[in-house]
Amino acid sequence: MKLALAPMATLTHEPLRRLIHRYGDPDEYFSEMIHAPSFLAGGMFEPWYVRTAPCPERMVWQITGGRAEPIVKTAEGLVALGGIGVDLNMGCSAPDIVRGGAGVAWMEKDPAEAAELVRAVREAVDRAASQPASAEGSAKAKAAAAAGGPSRARLGVKLRLGSDGDYDRLLGFCSALVDSGADMLTLHPRERRDKYSRPARHGYTARLARDLSVPVYANGDVASVADFLALERDVPCAGVMIGRAAVTEPWIFRDIARERDAQKAGLPASDGLPASEGLPAIDHLEVTRAFLGFLVEGQPPEFWLSRARRFFYYYCDNFSFAHHIKMRVQNAKTLEDIEGLIEGYLEEVPGDRHRLRGGRVS
Repeated sequence: MKLALAPMATLTHEPLRRLIHRYGDPDEYFSEMIHAPSFLAGGMFEPWYVRTAPCPERMVWQITGGRAEPIVKTAEGLVALGGIGVDLNMGCSAPDIVRGGAGVAWMEKDPAEAAELVRAVREAVDRAASQPASAEGSAKAKAAAAAGGPSRARLGVKLRLGSDGDYDRLLGFCSALVDSGADMLTLHPRERRDKYSRPARHGYTARLARDLSVPVYANGDVASVADFLALERDVPCAGVMIGRAAVTEPWIFRDIARERDAQKAGLPASDGLPASEGLPAIDHLEVTRAFLGFLVEGQPPEFWLSRARRFFYYYCDNFSFAHHIKMRVQNAKTLEDIEGLIEGYLEEVPGDRHRLRGGRVS
């Protein structure tokens, strides 16, 4: 079962990927949503959305937009950057996204319109792949092949249940996408208006994985190694996306891999392995400084504060007094203020500075 970093606006940028890379990569890194019209317009910030470090060969470019033509052109352009392929966002339920006809709004249009979009993107992606490659493009293609990547650019679609829980409707919609050229699908099994407080209904994921001819990834409610192992056991699908938990614990992909290795070796699950047994302790102050450094190197100054606040909103859940420190961070005015707040908190609560266990589950 593949592991993927889920696409998350203002979060799945190069600095977060570089932080995760320090501990252990997932099989795939999905980008932030790339807004097709903005990408084509050549906005000043667009180049920052398509940076590929630290693993260009693992990148999946997720595209959003309310009209087919800009999405098709953007997909064709992004394929030239290398990586695994592109992913069409038909699942985001943010009101401003939906109002523009994008995200889950595609599931509420005529199903033929969504299928035609996939067909057009498939043709554009294949056409781009058939063009003579530049030296840089050839190097990326060789790197992808060496890493076991697909022989052609993959076309995926990420979606929700739509506006209701009608499985036959969902299956028909997904089948049309597959017939039009989609190579894989990711299901976040919540309806459009569902909040995160409602559990993801992965029974739908299991049924789609059974009924479709392409790989299906599960997304939603994987907050720990134990959650992943339970989903891997109970939901027979091809992959799992992890989102917010990978921000709170950037080492989660390493810990999952380690637990899998332990199980293959016949070792029983435990309540954690001491840091001396193969894994260094996590120093939360060191992580803070590393992330802020990556942020300065990998994002424009206009994004520094908003991206830092967004990251620490989740990362501070590692601390005993999480709400207290995360609210202080949200009011910080500079990156230096944020570093000082985390450092001051850890001086006041020294027991929170280190995570000593290796992530084994009980």
